[in-house]
Amino acid sequence: MGVLGTVTWLTAASALGAAVFAAYVNSSLPPDVAEPRKVFIFKGLERIRHFIAWIYEEMGFGIMRSLPLQRVSHPDLKVTDASFDGVRVRVYQPKAQKTAKGGKMAGLLWFHGGGWIIGSIDSCDALVGRIANQTGAAVVSVEYRLAPEHKFPIPFEDCLTATQHFLQHASEYGVDSTRIGVAGDSAGGNLAAAVALRLNKDDKKKFPPLKLQALVYPSLQTFDFQTPSYVRGRSFFVTLPSEVTIGLWLRYLNNNMSLVDTFSNNGHTAALKNSRFASYVDRHFLDESVPRSTPDEDVSIDLPDDIKDILNPYFSPLMAEDADLSGLPNTYVTVCGKDVLRDDGIMYAKRLEMAGVQVQLVRYPSGFHGILTFASEPFYFKVGKQMEQDLTTFLRDHL
Repeated sequence: MGVLGTVTWLTAASALGAAVFAAYVNSSLPPDVAEPRKVFIFKGLERIRHFIAWIYEEMGFGIMRSLPLQRVSHPDLKVTDASFDGVRVRVYQPKAQKTAKGGKMAGLLWFHGGGWIIGSIDSCDALVGRIANQTGAAVVSVEYRLAPEHKFPIPFEDCLTATQHFLQHASEYGVDSTRIGVAGDSAGGNLAAAVALRLNKDDKKKFPPLKLQALVYPSLQTFDFQTPSYVRGRSFFVTLPSEVTIGLWLRYLNNNMSLVDTFSNNGHTAALKNSRFASYVDRHFLDESVPRSTPDEDVSIDLPDDIKDILNPYFSPLMAEDADLSGLPNTYVTVCGKDVLRDDGIMYAKRLEMAGVQVQLVRYPSGFHGILTFASEPFYFKVGKQMEQDLTTFLRDHL
C-alpha cells in the first residue's frame, strides 16, 4: 500500500471513527439538556473514561478508581483528618464561627457519591469545602469503605458509625448536637437516607434527632427498573445509562453482574408485583391521574438469599414501611430531568409528604446526574452552580 496509502487509510479510519463516535454521543443526548455543547464534550470524555475502566477491569485489575487528588486550599476553614470510631473522616470547621445560638455551629455529615464503588473524601474536597464556607456549618466528610470489596451493609454501617460518633461528640467541634444533618449525592444520598431511617427507628432514644436530611439525586430503590426515567435512560442519557446504574447497585448488593438483565427487566421482583413493596414505587406518585394500586397482603415474600436485601430499607430506602417514614427530619430532595434516578427521588418525596414529613422537592428539568460536581470553575454548568446555591441556602436556613 505504501507509506502514503497507509497514512491516508489511517486518517480516513480515524475520521470515520470520530464521526461515528460523535454521532453516537450526539444522538443519545437527552432533548433540552443543559448547555448541550458542553454536554457533548463532557459525555464524549465520560464514554472514553468508561471504556478505559472496562478494559482495566477486563484485564483483571479490578475497579479503576481515581488517582489521589491534590488537596484544595481552604483558607477560611480549619481542615483536619480524623477517625470516628474507626471510620476515616475529614472535618471542615469555619474559622469565623458567626453563630447566633450560644456560639455553637450547626453540623453536617456529607456522604460522597460514586455508585458505592468510587469516590472519596479527596474527590469531594472542593465541594465540601464550599458547603462549609457557604453554610457556616462544620461539615464532616465520611470515607466509607467501597464495594465490591465491601458490599452492603458495610458502607452504610460506616456512615452510621460516623454519624453516631459526631452526634455524641459534637461539642468537641464547637457544634450544637441538636443542629446536625446528613446529606449526600447519588449513592451518598442513598446512604444519608438510610442513616436517617436507622436513627429515626432503632436508635431514636440513644442519640439527638437529626435536624434534616438533604438528598441530591439519590439512589433509593432496586424494586422497579421500569420507571419512566429508567426506561428513558436506556436511550437518552449523559453520565448514567440504566444498565450502568443497575450494575452499580449489583456491585453494592452481591457483585453478581450476571443479574443485570434480570434486574433490568424486573424479573427479580415479578412475583412481588402485587405486594406492599410494589405499592411503595406506585406510578401514582409520579402521575396522580393514575389510580393507586391495592397491595395483596397474602403475597408470599420469598427471595433468594443473595438478593433479599433489595427489600431492606437501609439498602433501598424506598422500601421503608409507611410508619417508619413518619418522624423523619425536614427533608430536601433534588432531582434532575435527564437522570434515570429522577423518579426515585420524586416517589420518596411524595411518600414522605404522605407520612407527614416536611419535604422540599426541587426539580432541575434540564439537569443530569452528577451535575452538582460541576458547579465551579474551570469547567462548570450553570444548572450545577444553581443546584449548589440552592442546596447551601437550604442547609444554611434549616440547620
